[in-house]
Amino acid sequence: MDLLQVDESKCVRCGLCVAECPACLLSMGEHGPQCDFDRGCMSCGHCVAICPRGALDNKYTPRAEMAPVPDALPDRQQVYDLLRARRSVRQFKDAVPTEEELRQLLEVCRYAPTAGNSQGVYYTVIRGREKVQQVARCVADWMRDEVEQGTPNKRYFQAVLRSWDRGIDIIARSAPVLVFASVRRLCLTGPSNAEESFAYAELYAPTMGLGTTIAGFIGSCGMAGYAPLRELLDVPPKQNLAGCMMVGYPKVRYRLMPERQHLKVEFK
Repeated sequence: MDLLQVDESKCVRCGLCVAECPACLLSMGEHGPQCDFDRGCMSCGHCVAICPRGALDNKYTPRAEMAPVPDALPDRQQVYDLLRARRSVRQFKDAVPTEEELRQLLEVCRYAPTAGNSQGVYYTVIRGREKVQQVARCVADWMRDEVEQGTPNKRYFQAVLRSWDRGIDIIARSAPVLVFASVRRLCLTGPSNAEESFAYAELYAPTMGLGTTIAGFIGSCGMAGYAPLRELLDVPPKQNLAGCMMVGYPKVRYRLMPERQHLKVEFK
């Protein structure tokens, strides 16, 4: 099957699809847009999505699987308020989100931007405080190793470990769920792809009554390639850990939107 299928009765050869193709694979032929080879197709679906006449289809991104853009989207102020109201949640209720809820939360991550539409982000979900504490203990061990080796983060890790040894968990915050993102080992943009996917989840979570925060200590341990953590999570050899996010039901309600530093920008 050719990459493109063109309904010549609808196509007016406007050229929008040709100009839109991020891989520059398309050209305008006698019967409409054409592609002589499809090895470089990113499967972004833009060529189909942008066609004003519905004349185009793509074998990698079929029109039949696409949903129309809603006529009514949130207005600018609503989106601004959503972004500003999002909080990093560090106090969680004891209840554990269901598998269905977590699948729904991660479903939105599929639509986060990735370099070259590479996607390729894999998720491992750790549910239940006992399993989460196993991860936290593993990370604490990594921190102790780092302190002994005199790494640049030595003093910072010492402060975290002092709290840990007093029974105060600021590694996993006693979260009921940890979500790990991993990426293909040879994907140079994998970490940034994972960050984008988590950003989508963090913004979507409040609409589900869920709270999230990035687990920086755990993510750093994973990205350092700490073997005991990889073994605990059973990470495939061809994948690298690229981040971790805590998830749960917020224990508190935020009633105000704190201010942030002023905008720092230069126009040149």
